[in-house]
Amino acid sequence: MKNTFYAVLLLLITTNTHAQTKVFRQLAEDMSTQLETIRQDGNLVGYLAFNQLEKSSDDSLHYRIDIMDENLNDIGSVNFKEEKLFLKAVAFEGDVLCLAYIKSNFAGQEFRTAKQVRHATEEARTDLFTQFVSLNGKIIGGRNIRMEVKPDAEWEGGWSHKMMGNGRLKQPIQLRNIPGKGFACFYGDDNKNNLLILNTNGTIAWQKTVHDDAEAFTLLTSGPEISLLLKKKEEMLEGGFELLSYNSADSSVYPKLILKDKKGNSLKVMAFDNDPVSGKPYLSGMIIDPHKGNDILNGKQLSRGPYVGVFTLNLNGHKRADIQTNFSYWSDGSKQFVDKNGLFAAPQSYARLQSAFKDYQGNTWFTGSGVTRQTRWGIVAASIVTAPTVLIPAYLMIWGTQKCTLKDALLIKLDSKGNLSLEKTIPTSKYHSVQGKIPFSEYPDHASFYPVTNSDTKTDYIVIDDTRNIFIYNVNQNKLARTIPHQDQSGSISVLPAKEGSVMVYEYNRKEKTTRLSIEAL
Repeated sequence: MKNTFYAVLLLLITTNTHAQTKVFRQLAEDMSTQLETIRQDGNLVGYLAFNQLEKSSDDSLHYRIDIMDENLNDIGSVNFKEEKLFLKAVAFEGDVLCLAYIKSNFAGQEFRTAKQVRHATEEARTDLFTQFVSLNGKIIGGRNIRMEVKPDAEWEGGWSHKMMGNGRLKQPIQLRNIPGKGFACFYGDDNKNNLLILNTNGTIAWQKTVHDDAEAFTLLTSGPEISLLLKKKEEMLEGGFELLSYNSADSSVYPKLILKDKKGNSLKVMAFDNDPVSGKPYLSGMIIDPHKGNDILNGKQLSRGPYVGVFTLNLNGHKRADIQTNFSYWSDGSKQFVDKNGLFAAPQSYARLQSAFKDYQGNTWFTGSGVTRQTRWGIVAASIVTAPTVLIPAYLMIWGTQKCTLKDALLIKLDSKGNLSLEKTIPTSKYHSVQGKIPFSEYPDHASFYPVTNSDTKTDYIVIDDTRNIFIYNVNQNKLARTIPHQDQSGSISVLPAKEGSVMVYEYNRKEKTTRLSIEAL
């Protein structure tokens, strides 16, 4: 849900008295501004502009932090000097901002020769730097924690003869607030996965090494509890999810939850968040077919039925009796609108689901694009005509006899009683057909999906970001609320999440080299 953009910008103009709009103008290339959302309990409460300014010495730079509220009104700013910093996460709790950086004397440095790289590698150091700032711009405290990150250097490419220092964490930095206490921070370096609990004054309440080996971790806080969703290696490539939970007060560990259905099928988690009504964690996603579940890379494989249904798990506690399960299967042929392989009848397409979320009525919404499959009759005919040659048909078969197309947005609803329905099909851009064997990751066009919520009116929206248009769908009213074109004559337009019940419209003017941000209510 976090949305970030990087640009070389200068805050220039506020165009109305309520500061619902700001315009940024391009500045010098050796300065930069990074805009981050500020979140508390998962809700967007403001924005932070992290400005890297000029160098103060050979090993440090000047920085400025500008703090804005959810309407882009300026609240405060702070200036400081530090080594090279890379801002990775921001959270807010108890009138205190916590910023998590990577601080390095190697990453981001330029080198002309391999000898310079070798010398710098010997002195290389990488820290997790957590900074605590009050809303009026006062730095409350900061803390450095040494991280084990192998230094690396890469050629910049092109005509450049420079190498750039680098280094990568095995698990990225994640930061969430803990109501009434402080912050939870997680990262993984070359030696360990580390979970830290930080007080709002900058001190460490406790920290643990997470010994579980996993491909990915997702951090979530729910009231006083901290949860880590683990994606482990498993026979089912999209499965292997487990849940670890901790009590933030005393660091005690709750029993681990292994995510499978009652039949032992692995689950693919697409949403891990707090329920908008209860505030308790929930997980939603797809149920993986035990025999065909690893064939999901392209449209041809999707048509074979790698998924048998969808699910939602409501985690009201840590005992089995506290976990409310909601599984809906189509593989048994019980659904009239979708067949056992996942072909939805009305749009005649398979659902390539990409995201999920819960609304205020207890429904889970699954969103994604439809995938249609057609026979490439030209290839079939050519193979028949050239059959006596043997080699030509074999060559033609390499390209496959099927073609697939992404077509329209599919909005699927699972209600609290387990009833599944295809609620809406929204026509999107006409995408190019590709070979059935082409992986989804190589499709030239696709749409993205994310929810926007207004907690005051308890209204949910789905934003469908297509290649040509941005569609905003009102879940409660079951209709399109707005359509915004991506392009105009002067530049491009995008929509990002903003405060509850609003979106941020991001407009770039190529001619004037300006970026305009507007907070617009839905």
